[in-house]
Amino acid sequence: MESSKNTAWVRHLDAIADELVRLTTVCDVKLREPQVIERILKNDETVCGKRNPIGFRKLRSLLVAVYSSLNKAVERLGPDETKAITDAIVARIDRHRVASGKSR
Repeated sequence: MESSKNTAWVRHLDAIADELVRLTTVCDVKLREPQVIERILKNDETVCGKRNPIGFRKLRSLLVAVYSSLNKAVERLGPDETKAITDAIVARIDRHRVASGKSR
């Protein structure tokens, strides 16, 4: 979403997404599966395919921060612009995963 006039928000949310991808890989968490995010927020480490207490704590903290950042983005940019930015980020991550041969 390079065309967005809100480049600071794009960079911020993109950096969060990159760290989420890294932590989900380290912990072997399938973030898009049903109920996984809720279970992480409830501190349920059994969503991890690999035991990594430090990685899980960081993942959980980052997810809490994601909600805060997205709420602020919606307040400042509006829901449509925030959705456009996050959709572009998700599409970039999906393309990268496909190119690297990894599933969602």
